[in-house]
Amino acid sequence: MNAIAVVFGKELKDGRRDKRAVLSAFLFPILAPILVYGMMTFIINLRSQAEETVVPIMGIENALSFVRWLKERDVKVEEFIGDPREAVINKTEELVVVIPDDYQERFGNTKTAVIEVVNDGSRTDAKATVGRFKSLIRKYSSEIAALRLIVRGVSPEVMNVVIAEDIDVATKQQQAVAALNFIPMYIILAAFVSGMGIAVDSTAGERERKTLEPLLINPVERHDIVLGKWLAASIFAALGMIMTLVLCILALTQVPLDQIGLNFHITTQQILLMIVATLPLAFLATSMQMLLGIFAKSFKDAQGYIGLLTMMPMIPMFLIMVNPTATMDWMYAVPMYGQHLLLVEVLGAKDVPGIAYIYSTLSGIALGAAFVLVTARLFQRENII
Repeated sequence: MNAIAVVFGKELKDGRRDKRAVLSAFLFPILAPILVYGMMTFIINLRSQAEETVVPIMGIENALSFVRWLKERDVKVEEFIGDPREAVINKTEELVVVIPDDYQERFGNTKTAVIEVVNDGSRTDAKATVGRFKSLIRKYSSEIAALRLIVRGVSPEVMNVVIAEDIDVATKQQQAVAALNFIPMYIILAAFVSGMGIAVDSTAGERERKTLEPLLINPVERHDIVLGKWLAASIFAALGMIMTLVLCILALTQVPLDQIGLNFHITTQQILLMIVATLPLAFLATSMQMLLGIFAKSFKDAQGYIGLLTMMPMIPMFLIMVNPTATMDWMYAVPMYGQHLLLVEVLGAKDVPGIAYIYSTLSGIALGAAFVLVTARLFQRENII
């Protein structure tokens, strides 16, 4: 244990001195919450702009009743003069509503009247505004249709032969987590990014600097050296992961999610459970990085190999999105996938069985220890120097 502690202390000291390692460890935990805050604020602003946008209408005089109906619902309109297609193409307008000259005639003859909504489908910033206006047209159409039926002595319910009654069993918190499913991915990704600099530098970096041989000629067991390096890298990974988790949650609490219909709140107990659920990933990620780093000839070469590992935390999110299935206990034992499930369920305030944390911890630590043992065996070979 003394040998492991010496190597551990040495790697921590080297890590603190290495600006590259410190930057890789704590840059992502700082950038991730900024990205989360900026992205959610941008979405909320788009929704707010959609409600406040002044809608340019060409041919207002052709549908005065429709324009009056829009104003009653606090929709700001203005008359448009010019070429609507040109205005949308040049991005001077998000959309232009064109009411044809035959609108009133067709409307009065109870025929289908057309309202043209000129827009650019490739503009993501205009989709909220266009979508809101189209929904207003559908609502206006259904109201007029109901009035026409009433005038003819027919109940408007004849148009609704069958309707779907939405009974959502998910809580507001669970609905919010479903919309914020990228948060667990960021937390898991932090475990792979934050400890990468130390893990790579302690293997491929020392090999490149020719400092690995003087270390190995000391009368210390190779597995003690590997364990010390592994624990030091895992500390950086764990700190980065915890920072990402806490800062991302703090960023979400500062975003007015209620403006987009999301109700998100979290307790200290939930945060602690999330840390417990994901902490084994710090040990697993650094063990994999050290194993790959030992095969690299230089630090730069190792970064190329290990860069592929950063794609792995994204796999669970895509699996859950593409193939959502009922959660079973054995799933918690699948590294990364189990931690992702735990994060989603804890964030959603679901009742998680205690066995889930045991499975998640044991699988992560056991697989990480297995990779460390393989790395220690490789350290026995002379060709690694």
